[in-house]
Amino acid sequence: MSAQNILLIGAPGSGKGTQALKLVNQKKGAHLSTGDLFRNHIKQKTDLGLLAKSYIDKGQLVPDQITNDMAEDFVKKVSQETGIIFDGFPRNISQAEALKVILTQNRRQLHKVIFLEISDRQVIERLTGRLYAPKSGLVYHTKNKPPKKQGICDVSGEALITRPDDTEEVIQSRLNVFHQETRPLLDYYKKKELLHVVNANRSPEEVFHSIISKE
Repeated sequence: MSAQNILLIGAPGSGKGTQALKLVNQKKGAHLSTGDLFRNHIKQKTDLGLLAKSYIDKGQLVPDQITNDMAEDFVKKVSQETGIIFDGFPRNISQAEALKVILTQNRRQLHKVIFLEISDRQVIERLTGRLYAPKSGLVYHTKNKPPKKQGICDVSGEALITRPDDTEEVIQSRLNVFHQETRPLLDYYKKKELLHVVNANRSPEEVFHSIISKE
């Protein structure tokens, strides 16, 4: 069988990035993450990167066309023998239609779509419990991964902080955007008989086992 192209869909905090990296490592695939795309293009000061930065600096969403062009540039550079794990793209129906064209033009197809299902309540519990160590870069969790000493990083000994975007108000806002813009992709891909649903409210290992069992 040829290399698989797999799309992961999930709300913020569903573990999408973690599972994408596990798939990339297991399948020796390429990882298309919109966050990485933006950062790389901005760092290299490409025309697309400068355009994206102009929106990001204003706190605005990067327009679909810029994101689509970055994704197309990425796909073109990946060899046909290598599968692609799509993480965060497409984000909406418009981008999904663009992806369909990009894949067709590059003689590829989407083999399956994995939806990491998790409730809003579980997402809020998962993300509001996160604690971050600015110097060491380590991330803890009040319940799932507490530090040995409360409020202190095990490695650097620095005080742990809660990131500004890990407050309940900000998380709920991000969830609202997900439900409005991204959730319609579930019906879109279900009609194409590509959608597989995986319970994401489990350990990363259990979730990954479920994903690879959908072969």
